[in-house]
This record gives sequence, structure tokens and C-alpha cells, in this order.
Amino acid sequence: MDFTDRLKKDIIEKIPKDGEHKLPFLVAVTKICGVIELYKKSVTLTYEFKSKDDALAVLPIVREFCKEDVFFVQKGARGESVYRIEVKDNSADELLKTLHLSHYEEDNFVVDNGVKYLLSLNDDKLFYSYLKGLLLVTGKLRFPDEEYSNYSLQISFSDEEYCKAFSDKMAGYNIELKQTDTKTGQILQSRNSSDIADILAMCNANNCVLELNNILAQRENENEFNRMSNFYMANYNKMLAGVKKYTDAIKFLEEKGLIESLDAKLKKIAIARLENKEDSMKELADKLSMSKTSLSRALNKILEIAEGEYDGRE
Repeated sequence: MDFTDRLKKDIIEKIPKDGEHKLPFLVAVTKICGVIELYKKSVTLTYEFKSKDDALAVLPIVREFCKEDVFFVQKGARGESVYRIEVKDNSADELLKTLHLSHYEEDNFVVDNGVKYLLSLNDDKLFYSYLKGLLLVTGKLRFPDEEYSNYSLQISFSDEEYCKAFSDKMAGYNIELKQTDTKTGQILQSRNSSDIADILAMCNANNCVLELNNILAQRENENEFNRMSNFYMANYNKMLAGVKKYTDAIKFLEEKGLIESLDAKLKKIAIARLENKEDSMKELADKLSMSKTSLSRALNKILEIAEGEYDGRE
């Protein structure tokens, strides 16, 4: 089940309210989906989203950090639209400096990779706000279903140094993410349901955590049912194998015409065993009003007689 949309909705519902926590959130969003264009001394920062809800969630935060106009643009045909937030000139320049994503070296505009700021987030709550920004724009969440058997949370990157820095940061929370290189960058992924639950909890994605816990509980119940079914089937098959041993012996005596030569008690037990092939030893003993131990001794006696006759025939 693809829970990416549910994850995004949870994050949007819990977007930071105060400026201190909005900053790391917007830094992460800008780092992942912000495109910086330079033309002479003019700077343009463009955010591009496939989801209108994502764009509208980020838009007011961008406007808070900009002194001048911020433009919201929808491009493309209906159903294939791309939603853009555009910041230009001095506003873009000032915003990028505020977000620790650019600086000047003399007169040269330099784009920063964001690693230094990421590693400086030693306050848990500030880092959790940063994590929300990452997951909003690049997180992919899947839970097991008929077509997909694993839990999976993926975060995509286009900068290997930045990817490693984030991985190291998560390792500080005892969460190990596996890195996979792709044609366009890197993916960090966890398939550990416990780690995924921790990451979702960091982001206050409470509905996703609840759904994950429900799935874990359901799968545990199914696993327990399967374990018990396997246990019962193993015992049932063992019982059937034991029954077959006795019924084969009784049928052999029957073919030899020796059933009538058995004493009355053994004859009664032999006939009952043939007529109740699917009964356990206890069930058959109850029907014959005798103990399980006595029944076992009687059947073994019949088995000995049959084996003696078989050996004699050979």
C-alpha cells in the first residue's frame, strides 16, 4: 500500500508554527526542490511541486521569509500540472542567505550544499522540523499488501555528500538507512518497521504511525495463526501416519482371514480403528470407553500379530 500521500497529509497538518522551526523546515524543502538560476547579478529561486497541496503548504512559509513578492505559478495541461513558487532578484538572494544555502566570496555568489547547516542541528525539535521538510518533498512510504511484501521508507537525494551527512545524522538516532545509488542521485531507505515508526513519530505523522501499528498487529496475529495452524497440521499428519500404520496391519489380517481369530477385545478394537480412521487415539479411546494407554497396548498387540504373520508369509 502506498502511504506517501497519507504521509504528506500528516506532515502538512503538523507544519511548524513558529519561525524558529519553520526555518529548518524550509531549508530542507529548498535544498531538495529549490532550483537556483543565475543571470549576471540576478538570482532566481524556483520551487517546483507536482502536488498543489504541497506547493500551497510551502508558499506561506516562503512568503514569511521574503521581503518582496513571491509568485505562485501553475504550468502544464490539466492533470499534468506543475506548481511553482518563484522568488527573484534581491528577495531570492536574501532568502538563500537566510536559509544558509548561499554566501558571497568577494563579489562571487556561491551556492552552499547545506551540509554544514544540517550537521549544526543539534536540537532534536529543530532537526525534526528539518526532517518534515525532507519527507514532504521527497519521502515515499509503503506498507505491505498483496503486491508488496515489505515496509519501506525512501528519501531521495541528488548530492552524495549531503546524502551521507543526513545518513550520519540519522545514525545518531540509532536509525540505519541503506544507501542505493541511482542514475540521478542516491536513495536512503529503511525496511525496518521499528525504524520507520520512529521516523514517522519524529515528524508527528500520527495517522501513519497508527496505521503502521495496526498492520503490524494484524500481521502478528496472522503469523500466530499460521504458527498454530502449522503446529496442528504437523500433529494431525503425525496422527494420520500412526493411524495408517495400524489400519494397514488390520487390513492385512483381514485379507488373511485372521480378524475372526483375534480375541473379542482385540477384534472390537481392530474394527473400531478401521471405522474411525480420522479419530485421534484419545477420541477412539473415549468411544471404546477405555484409556488411551490401554488402547495403544491393544493396537500394538494387533500390530505384532500382523508383523508375525507377514514375516511368516515371507
